[in-house]
Amino acid sequence: MRSHAIDTAKAGLIFLVVLGHFLERMIGWSQATSQLLLETIYAIHIPAFIFISGMLYKDKNWSKNILFFIALYVPFQLLYLASDALMSGQWHFSLFERPYWLMWYLVGMMVWTLFMHVFHANHFALVFAVLIALGIGFSPWNNYAYSIGRICVFLPFFVLGYRYGQSIMQKLEQQSHALLWASLSLGLMMCILYWTHLSQFWWYGSLSYTQLKVELWQGSLIRLMCLMLSSWGVLTLLALFQGLGARFMCLGQNTLPVYLLHGFVVIWLARMIQLNLPVAVEILICVVLSILTCWLLQQRIFDQTIRQLSQSLLRPTGKLWQK
Repeated sequence: MRSHAIDTAKAGLIFLVVLGHFLERMIGWSQATSQLLLETIYAIHIPAFIFISGMLYKDKNWSKNILFFIALYVPFQLLYLASDALMSGQWHFSLFERPYWLMWYLVGMMVWTLFMHVFHANHFALVFAVLIALGIGFSPWNNYAYSIGRICVFLPFFVLGYRYGQSIMQKLEQQSHALLWASLSLGLMMCILYWTHLSQFWWYGSLSYTQLKVELWQGSLIRLMCLMLSSWGVLTLLALFQGLGARFMCLGQNTLPVYLLHGFVVIWLARMIQLNLPVAVEILICVVLSILTCWLLQQRIFDQTIRQLSQSLLRPTGKLWQK
């Protein structure tokens, strides 16, 4: 049985994913207002999505899930590379070394699923995950390659969701003043982000401490602070989304096509539309475009088509299992 609370949260989060990408591509980080908005979104929405993915993890399906993610990743990685080649006139092939933009999340799901399969019964899994998130920053190699930095940095949220997600959601649903608390909490968090003024690359989680040009001890402390702030933000967003009710259930149940396809919409619209307006108007345009994109891509025909594609790619492996 589907959880209405989870579907509602997924609806809010996928909208933030789309909005964040429109803001980043069409306005960028140079404007103070858009920078604060982008920093708030990036500090919370991906950790929250990974947290929910951890909640939904079932160990008995771990191998089939990894194959499912591969069956989604390979064709869409190639499609995004082809789209990029059409725009730039140059073809840069990279299957796994450089996942294209938002495709890194599927690679992460493969690795997080495998990690959880190995450590799902280990009581120290969360401790290991935090140590990995902090430790990857010490590595001498490029953390952007194979999305290894992001995968390791965001690993604790997957484990946190698996271990404590259900109980956290239940407690949030029982709180009578969750919406008020979450609103105040989000405001305070935005103030902290404004005062600290961290580089967006800390929230991407894709670079080592050396690449971020900080001392190793300083980098580990900043990353630990980011993990704590993002964890606080996850609770805040989940509490806020409880107030959405059931009006966005369809979007929450069809986040897969929105995630996989919205990148094409964002890339091409950002290429065609050049904004030179007051920043408030530009942000409003991005919000409207995000709403329209989510509404369009939530249609079941997209979800059915994508799942049929993945099933056709998985069919040969199913035959091997049967043998």
